[in-house]
Amino acid sequence: MSPLDRWYVDLSLVAFATGLAVLTVAFGVTGALRTAVIVPLVTVLPGYAFVSFLYPAVGNSAVRTFDENQRGLRNPLPTKDGIDALERTVFAVITTLFIVPLVAVAANFTPWGITLYPLLFGTTGLTLSLTVGGLIRRYRLPAERRYTPQISEFLSNVTYSDAGNAFGTADSKRRLFNVALGVSLLLLVSSVGYAAVNPPQQDGFTEFYVNTDNVTGDTQSMYPAQFAAGETRTLSVNVTNKEHEQMQYEAVAHIQRTNGTGADAQVLESNRVAAQSVTVDHSATRTVNFEVSPSMRGSDLRMVVYLYRGEAPADPTMDSAYQSLRLPITVA
Repeated sequence: MSPLDRWYVDLSLVAFATGLAVLTVAFGVTGALRTAVIVPLVTVLPGYAFVSFLYPAVGNSAVRTFDENQRGLRNPLPTKDGIDALERTVFAVITTLFIVPLVAVAANFTPWGITLYPLLFGTTGLTLSLTVGGLIRRYRLPAERRYTPQISEFLSNVTYSDAGNAFGTADSKRRLFNVALGVSLLLLVSSVGYAAVNPPQQDGFTEFYVNTDNVTGDTQSMYPAQFAAGETRTLSVNVTNKEHEQMQYEAVAHIQRTNGTGADAQVLESNRVAAQSVTVDHSATRTVNFEVSPSMRGSDLRMVVYLYRGEAPADPTMDSAYQSLRLPITVA
């Protein structure tokens, strides 16, 4: 018997590949290696462990004879106990297509939602549990009944080198069918696995808005819009990074006097009052607080906050800024 033809080898490889996928994600491995390790986890491993748990016995074909006088059957009836290697592979892929989405549904009800780690640990935990259960069920069977993976059996099923089928007749078309089935499974595993590991991402963007955490029903304005001469008030703005990577931003606040409102208003006078740099991780939000003390007076004023990716220029403008806020104010 080949070292690969042991009753525990296939499930041991499932456990090893599952653990390798966890380590790959934990250590932040990227690129083709990450894809090669993760694709089996989302396309075949959970289903194979599940099928092995359900069918621990070897698949054997047999012919059952009947008493013609009692049952009215003139010919013997072919029967089968268990499933063979090719059937295990097919069922493993199909079953995985149901298991992984179910894990995602369960993850949706956790505090973390459908994110990487709940999906990873949910899938690996279920796979390893079914693997251990499959090993226990095989071990409890008599040695002659345990399913033992054999490479020669798998190749025989794929190429259908044995001309006789379960009904005792030859069927040359079965070889073409099995080859087509194998190619179809390969395409399915490749496409579904790649889509699961490399989902399409939208273009990155940044959200930039006034912080309204302290706004209540009694608040007259979402930002400090009324100033007394010489008064200093705090303007809080939020920066939310959706750029799919850590970003460095610089926010610059100006007080401007204009001859109108809106983006087309002509700026008559502008004073820089504050600037602050901030580093924001992907999907994180940082609050930037500006201490604003206008030196100009009147009702034709506005606060403008420019946001730049990276370092802001010495003379920021609406056109050069990545994001901007225009906030009308009055200084009495």
